[in-house]
Amino acid sequence: MKKTSIALAITAAAALGLGQVAMADQNDYQEALDQAGFSNMIEQAANAGVASFRELQVDEERGTLEFEVEGWDEEGQQLDLTLNGESGEVIRQSASQTQVAPWGLDSQQLNSLLDRASQDGFDRFEDIDLDEDGSVEVSGFDSNQREMERSYGINEFNGGQ
Repeated sequence: MKKTSIALAITAAAALGLGQVAMADQNDYQEALDQAGFSNMIEQAANAGVASFRELQVDEERGTLEFEVEGWDEEGQQLDLTLNGESGEVIRQSASQTQVAPWGLDSQQLNSLLDRASQDGFDRFEDIDLDEDGSVEVSGFDSNQREMERSYGINEFNGGQ
């Protein structure tokens, strides 16, 4: 009898733990943005001065959904922006001079990337990271709430520039 009770307790604890993991994944899925929402945040960042994007990320900070952007403005200053992930309002912004020449994708090219990633099964987007090696890493979820990561070549979206 005692062994049965212990086995049931272990089974219940394991099931509870698995339920919490699934719930965390569902929260991550809900915090990620669909294509229209991600595109809207790109537009808001462009309106705030980002001309060339290097990294975009959805993040939850202190109960608030935030959209973080790294890139450059038209004058070549490096920009770091944090937008409210719901309203698009700029929460924080910093600009600094850099010796690094601006590179990345503009808002139109990023929207082409989102179109391509959606065709490849992405339902919600969490992160886009452009690397100097010419790769674009996209992270998010499919419609079954499974995590997805996919790498693309930057030249597919910038016309080889």
